[in-house]
Amino acid sequence: MLNYRIEGNGRPLLLVHGFGISFNIWQNLLPLLRPHFKLIMPELPGIGQSPMTLHGQDYLCASVDGLEELRRVLGFDSWDVLGYSTGSRIAEAYVQRYSRHVQRAVFLCPMALDIFKVMGLRFGFWMDGFLPAIGTWLLRGPRLKFFISLFGFNLKPDPHADEWYMQIDALPVRVLKETLKMLIRGEARTFTVPVPFSIIWGDEDIIPVTPSKRGPHDYFIHANHAAPVVAADEVAGAVLSILSQDS
Repeated sequence: MLNYRIEGNGRPLLLVHGFGISFNIWQNLLPLLRPHFKLIMPELPGIGQSPMTLHGQDYLCASVDGLEELRRVLGFDSWDVLGYSTGSRIAEAYVQRYSRHVQRAVFLCPMALDIFKVMGLRFGFWMDGFLPAIGTWLLRGPRLKFFISLFGFNLKPDPHADEWYMQIDALPVRVLKETLKMLIRGEARTFTVPVPFSIIWGDEDIIPVTPSKRGPHDYFIHANHAAPVVAADEVAGAVLSILSQDS
């Protein structure tokens, strides 16, 4: 059973966090969203107080199964789903499998990677297969801190960067590796789900391939990849606009 928190009132909204950070990623969004939604905030496997997957167990499948178990335990017939960063891919997989229980999906700062990033990750995990110590070394200490500053905050000084580093660095490295492995499966750019969905892009987010023109599913905000903490007002405005379409 995944560990979770619930706050707020209204229609249920599942929040799926990203790489290595659980409840704290929502700290600035909570006061903006909880007057409108019952926010269900689980910790994915190996994060916080949620148990880690068994060795050899598929992390993505375990995460999806854990989210569905949580829905059944809480007794929700359906809910909306918001997935952030790497959590966008877990949210996508959940919606694909359990669409009958999802009204609308939102992908925030999605992991829509170009082929070069995917190839880089694949090469990294190929090397990790021979020398796991290399991958462990890259995901620890100053290297991890640099990656967080670069990809999360575009190398701009921000107190949240240190908070993220302390939380992520404290996790078992296997959690970090298993999370990143999800991103090297097949096509990592297109989101496909059988329910109404929207994508919230940060115009300064250097991780995904951001569309040059707004499509029917796209919302743009002024933010980098750390949008939930550095642009909470804009994120909340977009989420409320999207989810009010079915109210």
